[in-house]
Amino acid sequence: MASISEMLRQGRNDILAGSAGGMTCKVFEYPLDTVKVQMQTAGGTELAGLGAVSLLRHNMRVHGFLRLYHGIASPLAGSMAENAMLFVSFGLAQRLMHDGPKETMSVPQTVAASLFAGVAVSTVLTPVELVKCRMQTLSEGAVRYKSTADCLVRTLREEGLMHGLYRGHTSMLARECPGNVAWFGGYEIGCWALTPKDGRRSDLPPWAVCMSGALAGMLYWGVPFPADVVKSKIQTGTHGLPAGVEPTIARVFQHTLQEEGVRGLYRGCGITVTRAAPGNGTRSRRPRTAVVPTNVFAFAQLCFSCRTRWRCGC
Repeated sequence: MASISEMLRQGRNDILAGSAGGMTCKVFEYPLDTVKVQMQTAGGTELAGLGAVSLLRHNMRVHGFLRLYHGIASPLAGSMAENAMLFVSFGLAQRLMHDGPKETMSVPQTVAASLFAGVAVSTVLTPVELVKCRMQTLSEGAVRYKSTADCLVRTLREEGLMHGLYRGHTSMLARECPGNVAWFGGYEIGCWALTPKDGRRSDLPPWAVCMSGALAGMLYWGVPFPADVVKSKIQTGTHGLPAGVEPTIARVFQHTLQEEGVRGLYRGCGITVTRAAPGNGTRSRRPRTAVVPTNVFAFAQLCFSCRTRWRCGC
């Protein structure tokens, strides 16, 4: 059994490497994420008829390329907190459900631990996503902010904590919980499909791990995407409900379905699932450690965690 100091060192390395990789990934993906949010919150405006490529061109022609990076400070600042919460909550769930070595956990136990981590990380992601989405949207009905700091301060001052920064928390849970389960299931399916009939999963080459992670990332976004659309509309105030009506997840979902149809609930899904393939998470099962998120840009984590990663077969 690993010592406490060893567990702390491993946890620190996972958090630092995951954060570095996550931040790098966000920088590359952020323009496409901005387009996704703008498509989700366009509503009945003239931008609603634009596709992802057309909206990308519109941003660069009318507002300039840097407009696509509005609000990036929020997810970058929250990256380490997000990774720390994932690592700590997943490890805690593992210890509560399983007394033996982590590598002997059953699939249902690991799925349950991932679900618990999804609930925990939502407490970090909700305010991060709210500030990010409010900075990204181009909707005429949305409030305009000078900067990420201005958005944070004004939201707290004018709306408070629970009805301000944590607006849309229920829809965030509706995205993260099934999304994490879909992520884990997709990764397991990918590894199972790519493992030779007489081979071992631990012998999978790096490309197979990346392919499994790509599938997992696509399912993570594709399965709960309507919840992400509802979350964006609630957080930016572009839900279209009459003034005075509380924008609950059920009301916004029903209103979007009535006004925009099923297509409205999947607006921006194509570009999001596509970018998730190269940029989203893969998971690496290593002895003595939890299953922790990383991504295809973050293989530096392997150097932190195990310097003989592909020689020792772990």
